[in-house]
Amino acid sequence: MAAHRLSAFAVLSAVAVSLYRGALGDYPNDAARAVDALSGGHVLRALTVRPQPLMGPVSIMFRAPFVAAAHAFGGGDLVSYRAGAIPCLAAGGMLAVWLLRVFPARRPVIGLLAVLLAVGSPAAVNALDVGHPEEVLAAALTVAGVVAAMRSRTVAAAALLGLALATKQWAVIALPPAMLAVGRPRWRVAAGAVGLAALLTLPQAIADPHGFASVSQHAATSTNEVFVQSWCYLVARTLPGWIAQLTHPAIVLAAVPVTVLAARRGLRADGVLPLLALLFLIRCVFDPVDNFYYHLPLLLTLLAWDLQARRTLPWASLAATACLVETNSFLTGLQSSVFYFVWTALLGATLIGTMAPRAVGSRLRPAYIA
Repeated sequence: MAAHRLSAFAVLSAVAVSLYRGALGDYPNDAARAVDALSGGHVLRALTVRPQPLMGPVSIMFRAPFVAAAHAFGGGDLVSYRAGAIPCLAAGGMLAVWLLRVFPARRPVIGLLAVLLAVGSPAAVNALDVGHPEEVLAAALTVAGVVAAMRSRTVAAAALLGLALATKQWAVIALPPAMLAVGRPRWRVAAGAVGLAALLTLPQAIADPHGFASVSQHAATSTNEVFVQSWCYLVARTLPGWIAQLTHPAIVLAAVPVTVLAARRGLRADGVLPLLALLFLIRCVFDPVDNFYYHLPLLLTLLAWDLQARRTLPWASLAATACLVETNSFLTGLQSSVFYFVWTALLGATLIGTMAPRAVGSRLRPAYIA
C-alpha cells in the first residue's frame, strides 16, 4: 500500500479509536487543567497549575490545539479529551508507517496490521481508557528515536528522544541502547536528548519550582501496593516503603549495565531493538505498579523488531499482545501472576538469546531505506 494511503489509514484509525473508546480516567486530575489553560491561550496558567501533570509538556502542547477546536464547537470534557487524544494515537500510527519505509514489508497486509497494532492495540486502548494517551506518543517517539540512532541519524535520534523524555520520564531507559546504536561519539545523542528535554521542561520548573520538584519525586517513586502484573506479586502483595521507593531508580539504572553487557557480547547497531525490548520488559516485570498500558513501549518495540526481521507476520508483537490480554482479561489473582511470569520470562529469554553475536549477525540484517 502506498505511504500516503497508509498514513491516511493511520490518522483515520486514530480518530476512530479515540472517539469510540476514549474515557476521562485520570485526565481531570492530571493533564486536564494544563491542557485547558494552554488551549485557551493562558500559557502562565498552564505552567503553574496545581498539581502539575505527571508528564512533560510535549503531549500537552500536542493536545492543546485539538482541545481548543473542540471547545470552539461547544464540546464538553469528554469530547475535548477525545479530541486531544487524536494526535497522540496518530503518532503511533505514523511510527508504523515510517517503520514500514525503513523496513519494507513483504505483503501489504502487514502494513495494515502494523498500523492497527500501533494505534488500536489493547495496551493503547487501555492507555486511552484510563486517561493517558500521552503514553502512545511517548512510546512512538522513543522507538522512532532508537531506530533513527540505528541508522546513524544522530540529530534526529536526539530530537526524537528529547521529545520523548519531555513527554514521559520513563523514556530515559532508551538512552543507553540509542548510544550503543549510534556509534562514536556516543555522548552526542544522549546530550542532545537530555538538553532538549531540559529546555522544554525548564519553563515549567522556573514557573513553579516546588510543584515541579513534587511531581518529579512522585514520578520517581512507587506505591507499596503490588499489582498482579508484576513479578513482585509472587513474593508479596505489599512492599516495604524503602523497597518500593527504590524500584523506579533501580529500573532506570539497570539499563546501563544491561546495555554494557550486550555491547561486550558484540551487539551491533542492527541488534539494538531486542535490547530495547528487554529493557522495557524489565521495567514492566519489576515495577510493583505494573499497569496494563506500561507494556505499550514494549509492544511497539517488538513491532519494530518484527518489521526489521521481515517476518511473514508481526509474530512477536502479536504473541505478546495475546498473552497480555490473557493475563488481564481471562485470569485473576495468582493464576494471572503465574501466567504473566511464565510468558514474560520466556520472552526475556528469547530476547537475550537473540542478542547473541551469532544471532545478531545472521538473523537481524535488515535492509534500510534512506
